[in-house]
Amino acid sequence: MNRLAHESSPYLLLHKDNPVDWYPWGPEALARAKAEDKPIFLSVGYSTCYWCHVMERESFTDPDIAELVNERFVCIKVDREERPEIDDLYMTATQILAGQGGWPNSVFLTPALAPFYAGTYFPPTDRHGRPGFANVVVSLAEAWRERRADVEMQAEEVLAALRRLQEQRAVGATPPAGTVAHRAYAGLVRGFDEVHGGFGGAPKFPSPANLYLLHALADDAEAPRAAEMLGRTLDALGRGGLYDQLGGGLHRYATDGAWLVPHFEKMLYDNALLLELCALEAERRGGDRELERVARETVAFLAREMTGSRGELWSAIDAETHGHEGAFYVWSPTELSAVLGAEDAAFLAPIYGFDRDPFFENSAYVLHLPKPVAELAAARRRSTEELWAEVAPLRERLFAARAKRERPLTDDKILA
Repeated sequence: MNRLAHESSPYLLLHKDNPVDWYPWGPEALARAKAEDKPIFLSVGYSTCYWCHVMERESFTDPDIAELVNERFVCIKVDREERPEIDDLYMTATQILAGQGGWPNSVFLTPALAPFYAGTYFPPTDRHGRPGFANVVVSLAEAWRERRADVEMQAEEVLAALRRLQEQRAVGATPPAGTVAHRAYAGLVRGFDEVHGGFGGAPKFPSPANLYLLHALADDAEAPRAAEMLGRTLDALGRGGLYDQLGGGLHRYATDGAWLVPHFEKMLYDNALLLELCALEAERRGGDRELERVARETVAFLAREMTGSRGELWSAIDAETHGHEGAFYVWSPTELSAVLGAEDAAFLAPIYGFDRDPFFENSAYVLHLPKPVAELAAARRRSTEELWAEVAPLRERLFAARAKRERPLTDDKILA
């Protein structure tokens, strides 16, 4: 057990039994780095980050790798949600050094806290074009020992770049609001996925800020496609696997371009923003039953699964259970048949998209609505209300069966 055992962050507590000699960010760790003239290995993540868990299992629990990093570095672990200012600073540094960012954020610093090397997830050994963490640790320690002047020069260059970015942020730019909005709108038009809605390809994020802009421009004559792009995206989100069709709430992003297979973590901030958008857009349309359903089910999910006894809202729900991503949410053909029976499974299969071969890791389904509900209802000569009334008891059976599974970790940290 290391110093993280005394922390309150669920993310830091996940690492308390690592053989890595972790410190939380604070004066004790920083003083030791200066006193011993040792560089720092800074690892930043959060409790529901899938690749953070993978790196923890592969590298931080390995005693040989732990010995390498303990001997050569002062090791600091940070929860990005507890210390957003540290996360922001060193994520920017990682983007400068590596050309891209993400979590876990793995940054190597001088004792004066200047970053000289950075990356995200490192496998334990060289794999798929990524350098192994053990080799990175040994190489950087050797560089610090034998080519220290070069290392410190690189660190100074990164610090200079960070200062320039901070100055640009402080000065800002204030062209007319309409000009900014319409230029941003034009960029969204160019990047819009005409088939599936949203912007760009896989991995595909809902990007609520883009959707809020489209909502603000929905009645603007200079943004003629804003309402259409917003509507098509929200409709696709509500029907896809990104939306939890049984329990409500949206997962963080899709691993494909069609919103079919999500990365299964659920974040409070995503659901708060997308819930409001669905409600606003449903009202703007004069009462859209499907968007209203998504909004109401998301409210119910937040109240049921992300709200504490005092009304406080928790931060996130993990993507994996015992190292298996999506295990709580996905369904095998055998499980569906066992819960529903043959007749009800045959009725529900084309509605929830399990009338074809399994597509999640080739053995399971992510429930989704392949077609608009109105189209599914019309094909059965029913109203949408009548179709949902038939589906409701079958959904309840699936939801009850899923509730008996072991739940993924909930990060009950309260952010204010």
